[in-house]
Amino acid sequence: TARVAPHPLPRLDFSGGIPAAHRTMVVVPTLLTGAHTLDTLIERLEIHYLGNRDPNLQFALLTDFPDAAAETLPGDAALLQRAREGIERLNARHARKQAAPPFHLFHRPRVWNPHERIWMGYERKRGKLAAFNAMIRGEDDGAFMLIVGDRRVLPSIRYVITLDSDTELPRGAAPGLVGALAHPLNRPRYDPDTGRV
Repeated sequence: TARVAPHPLPRLDFSGGIPAAHRTMVVVPTLLTGAHTLDTLIERLEIHYLGNRDPNLQFALLTDFPDAAAETLPGDAALLQRAREGIERLNARHARKQAAPPFHLFHRPRVWNPHERIWMGYERKRGKLAAFNAMIRGEDDGAFMLIVGDRRVLPSIRYVITLDSDTELPRGAAPGLVGALAHPLNRPRYDPDTGRV
């Protein structure tokens, strides 16, 4: 930073609304560890939405259960049902005319990891994001055992904004981020000499 001054990225002005061609999903990869934590996650997802209302913004929890000695534990089903009901309640509360319901849940089962000798979500956070990105590209391999929300919107998702479970998405920040993603000067470029993007 002493030699190179920071400069803002060029961005398109989406302050009046995100175009449908740039529909975006805001995702929060996280663990379902208990009822109180889940309720907090759902409340925070609603706060993200309330600060960034746009018919072309969607919001989702990408979840796994914590690592365990067995594939399923007592209480898993009840917690998953609570998560389903929470997302459905948000969609009912914030129903939008002529726009897809804004909230989604994507939950993966535990799988056996022979190296760590434990049942866990495959590759944890990175795995959830990779599975979700594959699904919106049409490469759904059944990684998610439960999907709540309108799946018909998934093929139209152009960008994914990833938040940690304790990250704030300030009011109006999402259109600015999408505007930066959409600007032609910020698009990834392929270098044929190195084979890298």
